[in-house]
Amino acid sequence: MMTFEFDTADQPLVLIADDEPMARTLHAAILKKEFRVEVVESGSDVLQVLDSLKPDLILLDIEMPGLDGYETCRRIREQGSLPIIVVTGHDTLESQLEAFEAGANDLIQKPVSADLLLRKAGLAIDTHQNYQRLLQEKNSLQSMAMNFLSSVGETGTLLNFLRTSIQCRSYIELAHRLSEAMQNLGMQCYGVIRTATGNQYFRSEGEPSPLEKSVLSQVASMGRVFQFKSQLVVNYDHVSMIATNAPIHSDEETGKFRDNLTILAEAAESLVENVEMRQASVQRAEQLQVAMIGASAAVESLRHEHRLMMTDTRLLLQELVDKVEGSFSWLGATTDQENAINDLMNESVQNILAMLSTRGQFEAEFSALLGALHGTAGSSDDIELF
Repeated sequence: MMTFEFDTADQPLVLIADDEPMARTLHAAILKKEFRVEVVESGSDVLQVLDSLKPDLILLDIEMPGLDGYETCRRIREQGSLPIIVVTGHDTLESQLEAFEAGANDLIQKPVSADLLLRKAGLAIDTHQNYQRLLQEKNSLQSMAMNFLSSVGETGTLLNFLRTSIQCRSYIELAHRLSEAMQNLGMQCYGVIRTATGNQYFRSEGEPSPLEKSVLSQVASMGRVFQFKSQLVVNYDHVSMIATNAPIHSDEETGKFRDNLTILAEAAESLVENVEMRQASVQRAEQLQVAMIGASAAVESLRHEHRLMMTDTRLLLQELVDKVEGSFSWLGATTDQENAINDLMNESVQNILAMLSTRGQFEAEFSALLGALHGTAGSSDDIELF
């Protein structure tokens, strides 16, 4: 292999393959004006140096011993889209078609024109480089689109967790929501919710093992967030979570995974306080219900006693009237005296009855009070204080 002079290291490299020394020298002399140039004598040599040289263009003769230009072109094309210009002394349509079928990008007839060779070489290299840039941009846009869709999906999962978990009334329900969210985010994770009444353990799949529960108790005091290989731990006052499949080969993926796990844990921490408030509200509602039922029973009893008192009072007044009228015979009172006594007694009885006539107001007040108590003392499940 012979290396010709080149100007700068950033010039494109052209690899010339031709078994004729004169052709190699001529073609190299033309191309070295604008490119770096290296030459080999056969198709086998091209395949041998292809990976190490990484040329930008191959100028390939057709008639060479061993691997001819057509077969060499086919093998190069199996490895990639590197531009290939075939140089041949044949001008038949069949030879041209066979060259393009083998994968050549262009064809030049021998003897070559210096201007045409330079123009076609530059065009082939520019076209290939532009194609590679477009391909990179396409791949970059596809990657951005996939990351965006993935981010949208993850954000939707987190928002759905917040939306559904805000109504949780128990730690078991909150733990279930956490497990669902972890599964949807592709996390293999387990954790614990610490409450005043005990610990509620959860896992993305199944139940935490005794060993995992022990690990959770040990890591609770080891800082907010830390990672050991693929084990990522997030701690809050009431919530600890450990992911076992955190990515470790990509800083971007690791950061996104850590952010999602932290958001879940932080949201769960706030929701624990929400559950505590809801349970306290239910407990207060139950106490209020018991008090209302007791008050209702007391008022009902008071109304009943009031009715009995009024009935007994009427009976006693009537009994008093009967006794006084029955005593006239043995008192020896005159008719005028009897009439006077009757008038006084009737006047007093009427005054008492007039006073008792206010019982209707008491009945209305009792009924209103009982109605209010019965309406308040409903089921504690129907009472929502916030």
